[in-house]
Amino acid sequence: MNENARSESAASQSGNVDWVAEVDNLIDDLRGPLGDNLPFDPTPHGLYTAADLYEGIEAGFAECRDQRVYARARKSGGPEIGPVEGLAHRLHDHGITVALDAFRADRSLVGVMGGHALVRGSAGYAQAVELGRTLATNAHCVTTGGGPGAMEAANFGALTSRMEWGDVEALIDELAEVPTFHHDADGFIGSALSVLERIVDPEPNLSVPTWFYGHEPSNPFATSIAKYFSNSEREDGLLAIAKSGIVFVRGGPGTLQEVFQDAAQNAYRTFGPPAPMLFLDPPHDPTWWVDSGVLSAVDRAFLLDDGSRRPGWDLISHPSSLEEVIPLLAR
Repeated sequence: MNENARSESAASQSGNVDWVAEVDNLIDDLRGPLGDNLPFDPTPHGLYTAADLYEGIEAGFAECRDQRVYARARKSGGPEIGPVEGLAHRLHDHGITVALDAFRADRSLVGVMGGHALVRGSAGYAQAVELGRTLATNAHCVTTGGGPGAMEAANFGALTSRMEWGDVEALIDELAEVPTFHHDADGFIGSALSVLERIVDPEPNLSVPTWFYGHEPSNPFATSIAKYFSNSEREDGLLAIAKSGIVFVRGGPGTLQEVFQDAAQNAYRTFGPPAPMLFLDPPHDPTWWVDSGVLSAVDRAFLLDDGSRRPGWDLISHPSSLEEVIPLLAR
């Protein structure tokens, strides 16, 4: 290490370095190789809003800021991304984490995890909307992965929790006119943004999506959006910050991954004391979680060879209705 490096190291250890200025200087050095059309800020100082991500939506979904970031991330070549842009991604995600930590201070975050394929207007979608409303009206901040399906429904339910249910039902019917994003992304997002304009007295809530799955639109019903480049950092962090518990609704492989990842975090106290894990069956299928084998597998994962249980086993529950959710979280 040369003398200048030693001096800089000593200064940093003594707390004399202005790290904000240091990072800003570094980013200025990076912008040349990255070009002037970088669609994201490598050092964000806050979380995103729907207006941020859907800037430019008037030209179509593919032209909005969210999709321009995704297109650039994909064109970077995945694992072969250049070191300069890779560093910009890491700096960005660090800034999002700092902003997320500030957001969640003094809030009771409850996660809602479920499938992205849940169709607008279905009974399951309405159930997830009611779940979001129930959590929000009981002073919990709804937190989701930020995508469509169950995630959109839970964020929407939280956002509209101060509105009359009849008015909310009318908005759900409007959303259901474009039930999925697969065949009409413009219409899917357009209908959501149109509905968003008519929501009064919105309740703050959170989503944590990723550009790793950037082909799926981030739902605009979260008031604060912590969007990451790194899916692994986002996935682990999303489960970790739901300190007041997670409600799992029916989903596919991604939801099952979250179930067992959350179980591991609880059992090993990775991020502190275990939090409740609730498994809510879909409407008209009250044994889905049992029939799927998930509950028995989770139960076995918490059982040790000597017959004792890992931490958190007593916080696993299978509510039969929405009315049971809040008391079970309160444990």
